[in-house]
Amino acid sequence: MPRMMGIDGCRSGWVAVEIVYTRRSHRSLKISTYRSFKDVLSIKPSPDVIAIDIPIGLLNKREVGGRVCDREARRILGRLRLSSVFSAPIRPALRATIYEEAKVHGLTLQGFGILPKVREVNGQMTSNLQSRVFEVHPEVSFWAMNGSAMRHNKKGKEGREERLQVLRKKFPGIDTRLKDKRPKGVGLDDLLDAFAAAWTAMRIASGQSVSIPPNPSLDRKGLRMGIWY
Repeated sequence: MPRMMGIDGCRSGWVAVEIVYTRRSHRSLKISTYRSFKDVLSIKPSPDVIAIDIPIGLLNKREVGGRVCDREARRILGRLRLSSVFSAPIRPALRATIYEEAKVHGLTLQGFGILPKVREVNGQMTSNLQSRVFEVHPEVSFWAMNGSAMRHNKKGKEGREERLQVLRKKFPGIDTRLKDKRPKGVGLDDLLDAFAAAWTAMRIASGQSVSIPPNPSLDRKGLRMGIWY
């Protein structure tokens, strides 16, 4: 049976929403946490599609606005949510261990905050793995689900409710899941983002997904630089 997973970073590592279709086309849903991306890749049986909210393909040197997919995602989201898409770190920045080193490579404080997770995922990624591991951005997924960008910041009450309203249409009963199944150490916004990634994972598995840009270029490591929704 097809297994799809949406993943977002959290304080304890990674939070995952896994979806499995049974023989009778019923959909089961499981929420889990993993300490590392390596643990995710070690899941047996392996998910057919993993949609993860983390930059994968990386530029080797700085370009204004970052990767093409970063620039295009901002254009799609418009002024309301463009600040949620910051430029992915360039590959040499993965060696930075303090912010002063990261700044040399043009990394913002926000970008430096997720650098350990970018480093972790890129340490495991190969071009072969990209047959089932796809980069996503939750705000782009919400835009695709809703037909327009979210109006409010995801950290606030209005933003959480706005995203929940969209997810309820795709995941009936999600409120119960969030109340009874949210793991300790996982922020509500992280879990909502994982659900958005899981929705995109289903679209990838069914052949309905779209990439930004339509034909992503490859980085020096042979990894696609694209965002799927």
